[in-house]
Amino acid sequence: METSTAYQSYLNIMQNYQTTQGRRDYQAPFAESFELIYAKAQEQDVKLSNAKNFLESLSQSELRTLQKYSGLADSINVNSLSAEGAYNLLMHDNEQYDFDGNGTAEVGIGKHILPVPINMPADVQEAYISAMNSLSDKDKLMAMTLTFDPARLDALINNKPYTPTNMDYSYLKSRVDNMLNPQNGGYTSPETKESITAFWDAFNIAYRGDKTQDTQSEENSAVEKFLNALRTKGAAKFLADLNQEKIDKMVEEYKQKLIEEMGDSPEAMEKIAKLVDEFKKNLIEEMREKMQDELKNAKDVNSVKLDTFMMTMLNNMQEKKPSPLKELLKA
Repeated sequence: METSTAYQSYLNIMQNYQTTQGRRDYQAPFAESFELIYAKAQEQDVKLSNAKNFLESLSQSELRTLQKYSGLADSINVNSLSAEGAYNLLMHDNEQYDFDGNGTAEVGIGKHILPVPINMPADVQEAYISAMNSLSDKDKLMAMTLTFDPARLDALINNKPYTPTNMDYSYLKSRVDNMLNPQNGGYTSPETKESITAFWDAFNIAYRGDKTQDTQSEENSAVEKFLNALRTKGAAKFLADLNQEKIDKMVEEYKQKLIEEMGDSPEAMEKIAKLVDEFKKNLIEEMREKMQDELKNAKDVNSVKLDTFMMTMLNNMQEKKPSPLKELLKA
């Protein structure tokens, strides 16, 4: 197992975190087989550096167990995995980690949002876990929306480095206040307010740190500015821009590759234009199908891939009736 100080500190805190009952029920049929693989990985001292080699030694049946236990839709292709994705496949949910600090933990080819953010001070993490463990699954899943990091979306849509939001006490308080007392036409349903209040009451009982921090920090202000930009742009436009940015980048890379191989003569450029056009059409269709498949196969918030989580949020923003995820961006 990895032994870095940051990772071990996170494991010490996460050992007390209780996943949702729905997640435990889903994993139950595969748990016994997973534990055998887990024990073998521990015996062989699996780390980031050798996780892929370990996976390559497993049988197809064992890989299938890892796929099902992790909630992955597709069978595992070891060659396609990153070191992080391979390592996290062999860990329990509470032991998975965002080693490269990009805002998500790769589990296989999936990109998961950690149930307890690593960009949260230790005293806040401890109180957060204590509060979450006291909640029903419904309230727990609603409270998790408070820690969705909009800086990750900002980095994706604007193609810039991810700078994690510091989710300290003041950040959480600001998010809770905005959910319970929405401004500028925002709306929070009574059911959502009940869940958020249950979390906040439990959190404040458990939290032993400074509660006098300035809730209008420059960082929190920047986060609210970004959320407001999302609301102003609208869900459909936001999703379209996000996908268009990905498509344009891949199309341009493909075009440059063709030019390098075929040259830039008028005849070659005519052929390249046709190839690029076909490539773009296929790419758009693949992205559409991928998003649909992820929505179909997602089991719960802990196993939803990042793009699916974003798409679900944005779709909910367009519903006629207010929804919990809609309120995250309205708050």
